[in-house]
Amino acid sequence: MIHLRSIEKRENTFGSKAGFPYHLPLMESLEQMEFSSPVTFFVGENGSGKSTLLEALACAVGSITVGSESVNTDATLKDVREFSKDLRLVWNGKRNRKGFFLRAEDF
Repeated sequence: MIHLRSIEKRENTFGSKAGFPYHLPLMESLEQMEFSSPVTFFVGENGSGKSTLLEALACAVGSITVGSESVNTDATLKDVREFSKDLRLVWNGKRNRKGFFLRAEDF
């Protein structure tokens, strides 16, 4: 089952913002990303925004983290937390609250 249907850029939010993470190639080109498969792979060049988008998703849904810091208080995610407010998540039915967020540096 696919829980998250799509990620959308909120209207008129990205254009007025500069710096990280708005300057990343993925964020500059993001309008809408639809998920039509239960598994999604993010591939691209280093520094293109793959990990940043995953971090923003974790912040947007308030994921439980495996590391020592919560996504809500982790200082390394400060800019990403702000960016996550500019995303609109579209769910298939009821939002799933199960899951966790794990980064390699948290382990």
